[in-house]
Amino acid sequence: MNIKKLNNAKTPIITIDKTLENYKAKVLFKEKLDNANEILKTVGLPKK
Repeated sequence: MNIKKLNNAKTPIITIDKTLENYKAKVLFKEKLDNANEILKTVGLPKK
């Protein structure tokens, strides 16, 4: 693509780092996840 087409494009042009796949199966913030799950158990999801 030339510069004018890139400047007028509505979608952003990005590249995703392949090393992020290493974190796909890991739980990074266990305490925060447990806290959020506990809140969802007691309160539930918001209604529309």
